[in-house]
Amino acid sequence: MLKRYNFSLGLTWLVIFFVIPLPLLQTLSAGLPAIYSSQSQAIYLGAIAYAWMLTSIYLATKPHWLDRLIGLPDMYMIHGIISILAIGLAYLHKFGNPSDGWIRTTGDWAIYLFTGIMVYSMIFMAGWFTSRIPFLAKLKRMLETVFKHELSVWLHRLNLIATLLVFIHVQLISYVTAIHPFMFVFYAYSSIVFISYVMSKVRSQLGDTRGTVMTNEVLAPNVQELTITPQKHYQLNLRMGDFAFISFPDLKGLKEYHPFSIVNPPSDDSQHIKLDIRGDGDFTKLLSEIKPGVAVKLSGGYGRYHSFLEDNDQDHHIVMIAGGIGVTPLLSIVEGSPERHISLFYSAHYDHDLIYLNQLKDWHQRDNFNLHYQVGRYSEADVLNHQLHDLPNNTIFLISGPAPMIRYWKRTLKKKWYSKWANVRRRIYLVIKKSPVNMTELFYVDIDINGYKSL
Repeated sequence: MLKRYNFSLGLTWLVIFFVIPLPLLQTLSAGLPAIYSSQSQAIYLGAIAYAWMLTSIYLATKPHWLDRLIGLPDMYMIHGIISILAIGLAYLHKFGNPSDGWIRTTGDWAIYLFTGIMVYSMIFMAGWFTSRIPFLAKLKRMLETVFKHELSVWLHRLNLIATLLVFIHVQLISYVTAIHPFMFVFYAYSSIVFISYVMSKVRSQLGDTRGTVMTNEVLAPNVQELTITPQKHYQLNLRMGDFAFISFPDLKGLKEYHPFSIVNPPSDDSQHIKLDIRGDGDFTKLLSEIKPGVAVKLSGGYGRYHSFLEDNDQDHHIVMIAGGIGVTPLLSIVEGSPERHISLFYSAHYDHDLIYLNQLKDWHQRDNFNLHYQVGRYSEADVLNHQLHDLPNNTIFLISGPAPMIRYWKRTLKKKWYSKWANVRRRIYLVIKKSPVNMTELFYVDIDINGYKSL
């Protein structure tokens, strides 16, 4: 399964880097007047930058088919990387192909706008980045009182204005507009992305699914449990381990979509969706004020848990390591996979942060579910040294919790096996971002542990 996943991810990068810009480059190369040959490289870089920026906008619409193929976290990562690369190419284009008048003005405005949004997004919308730089994490927490998430989303949409400026910039270049095959591809690409974006906004406004908040209870200090009932004539494509985007169209400060993992398996006969949400940001802190009966919009599901587990043999043992609220996406898997052999190592900083203990203890009565829980993080010895020798030959690790915990287990697993076992295959999977510091990730390793005792 991981080989197929890595192939899909690699193919996605290949298409974005080479296939998408190729028609623009070919038509430019065939039709560019010889007088501009000295500037051709810079012109080509500008075309690549535009193709990548359009691709970035398309990825921002969260195409569901691509999420199921490579996962939304990797889509966001690609979105960020190609946006930065596109801005870099735009600067090379600017200095290698000087212009004047409105051609220069529209190009400069677009570059400056792109650059400003990039810097802002790196601080306020790139949790994977700020979580690794304490100064930026602290700065973000200070500024979030003013630059709230809804404002950040709207500022990020200025990328559309910048892209429109580039579109106008190209219309003003007579020797480019004279290349009709290039302009055909240029208009086709622009139209496809424009239509995709408009359709995504229409779905967002109408709501992929409408529902009603049935209950809103305090599960633990600073943790709310929301139970939502979707309307019967709507359909959500949810699978166990998925997360869904929710928004509250009638409430100020809660109108933008946010992602949260589902707690109950979608096959639950109650037809309710249960979400556990910790109040870390301006959006989540307002959730405690939501009353039953409030309208909610939902979009989803997103995630690759189900595909990953389905593509592995049912006799594979699953070892889960969860920290705090990070247990949330794993609960639906435990409940929805009664036939799987699962060991859960669950920890939190305080007793009251260990949520659903009674339910987990009930599941512990199963012959194939082992529960371990404690206050304070598990160490390598706690989990590996006394546990793995009892596991079957094939084991899947699912790790979900704060970023420091994830990084610890990534280092531990790589150090423990990666240099010793040739068939260790690994992939990091970001499930949901809870806060700049506490980032919930999933790290899974498909391991053949034959010969473990002899190591």
